[in-house]
Amino acid sequence: MNPYYGVRRLGPYLGVIQVIDVGDACAYSTNGHSWRIRQQTASGSLRWGVTQISDGSLDDVRIVNADNLVEALKKLPAVPFPIRDRFELWLLNNKTRKPLALLRTCYKALDMERVNDPHWRPFLMTDTEFVSPTLAKVEKEKTRRGWPIPHRDQLESQVNVASRPMPAAQWFERQRDGSGTGKQGLRISEEEIGRTLEFEDFPELLISENWENDTKSGLVADYHDWYAASLLVHQNLSRTTRERLEQAACRRPQALLASYPLVPEIIDQEAIEVALVSARLMNAS
Repeated sequence: MNPYYGVRRLGPYLGVIQVIDVGDACAYSTNGHSWRIRQQTASGSLRWGVTQISDGSLDDVRIVNADNLVEALKKLPAVPFPIRDRFELWLLNNKTRKPLALLRTCYKALDMERVNDPHWRPFLMTDTEFVSPTLAKVEKEKTRRGWPIPHRDQLESQVNVASRPMPAAQWFERQRDGSGTGKQGLRISEEEIGRTLEFEDFPELLISENWENDTKSGLVADYHDWYAASLLVHQNLSRTTRERLEQAACRRPQALLASYPLVPEIIDQEAIEVALVSARLMNAS
C-alpha cells in the first residue's frame, strides 16, 4: 500500500497535512519540506520522536528502529500527496438531514470515532482575527446596541443552530464519483444507515453555503474566503470554486505563501506570483 497521502485536519479546520505512514512509524508535514516523526512504542501507541527533519537532511537521516520510514523519506515523491481521508463526519441540517458542516475526517474505517460532541467549531479559541465583510456591511447600516458580537461567534451560532434542537452527525464513506454512503453516527436512524447521498448533497468546502438569506450565505462564504489559502490545497475542486479561492487567497498573501507548495493546481499563475512576492516582502519587513 502506498504510504504517501494527505489528510484534512478538522475540529476546527487547520488545513491539509502530508503523511508518510509505514505502519510502525509516521512522518507528518504541513508544507512538504519539513517533517515531524512519530514512532510506535512497545505498547503499540505512537509517540513523537525526532523533532524535525528537513529536505536538506534527508540523505543523512538516521532514526532508530524506523528503517522503513527512513527509506520512505529518501524515496519521497513530489507533494502534494493524494488526499485519502474518504471517511467524513458531517453535522446534519435538522430540517433536511443532509450534510451541513464537516466535523472530522479519517483515512481508515477503523478510525471512525464514536460521536460524542456534534458541536461545530470554526476556529481555535486563540484565533480571534476573523472579520466578515458581509456582517461588517450589515452592522455599519444598523444602530449599534450593546457590545458587538464577534463574527466568529455569529458564524458558530448560525451553523450549530441549524442542527438543533437535537443535533445529529453521521459518518459517510465518500466514493470516487463524490457520492457518499451513510455509516453510524449520533442520533442516526436505522433508515439513514446505508443511505446513499449524491455528490450535490455534500458541501464542496467545509460548510453548506445554501442559507435562507444573503447575509447568512455571505457569512459562510466569507469564512471560506478567510481560509482560501488552505482550501486551495484541497483536490477535485470545481474550476469556479478554485478561481474564487485564488482571488480570496491573494488578499491574504502570507497565508498563501505558507500553503502554496501543496496547492495541486493554479488557474491564475500571474496573480498568485504577485501575491507570493508581496508575502515575501511582508515577511522580510
